[in-house]
Amino acid sequence: MIDEEKEKAKTEMLDSESDSTKGGNHKSSTREWIESLVFSLIFVFFFTKFIAQATQVPTESMKPTILVGDHFFLDKFAFPANYPKFLLNFLPKREIDRGDIVAFKPPQSPEIPFIKRVIALPGETIEVRNKTVYINGKKIEESYKLFDDEDDERKYSYAPRGHYGPLVIPADSYFMMGDNRDNSNDSRYWGPVPGKNIIGKPLFIYWSYDDDPYDPSPKSLFEHAKNYGTKAANFFNKTRWWRTGKFLE
Repeated sequence: MIDEEKEKAKTEMLDSESDSTKGGNHKSSTREWIESLVFSLIFVFFFTKFIAQATQVPTESMKPTILVGDHFFLDKFAFPANYPKFLLNFLPKREIDRGDIVAFKPPQSPEIPFIKRVIALPGETIEVRNKTVYINGKKIEESYKLFDDEDDERKYSYAPRGHYGPLVIPADSYFMMGDNRDNSNDSRYWGPVPGKNIIGKPLFIYWSYDDDPYDPSPKSLFEHAKNYGTKAANFFNKTRWWRTGKFLE
């Protein structure tokens, strides 16, 4: 009888330990899942904030190099506008050359990033005469530029477009222009961009959708849902597959 009671007590103790272990494993699994989620969110935040970010250009200002609906990765590593000043001395210096396409915070509205092409460098003198750009008195060749007056000049509010300067670019500043010279809000209207405002350089297109230019008018929740639904329904026939993987330069 005593042996039976001992055996029963031993069985109950083992069952209790088993339940305790199961509960511990459950708590451990839940904690691991939460820790993994938190780590992933932190990693995504820092990666998109300081390393690379998916973005797009909603206007035609960089046509034909970048089209409305082109989605691409933006290289943000070591560009000044992404980091506190005390970290800049520890980061590699990024060189900016004429012809580079860059993202930056424009002086007149720094809350809305722009993407344009670098045309003039610090200390250079820029002048635009009859839509031709001269740097230090010499005409520069620009195979990427586009003039589309014939589309409908009246729809563009940026004027004058064909004449500017001469202007000496201040130290550590850059003169930016869109490739679509007749439809670009750029340095011709608000001046050079300080180097500290540069966010990054576009890398390559990962998806291109034949979309309409951005419409700034307010939209209802239904209109937003309709827009996403239209894109989903037309994903295959309106995706510009031939632009996938194209490097932007």
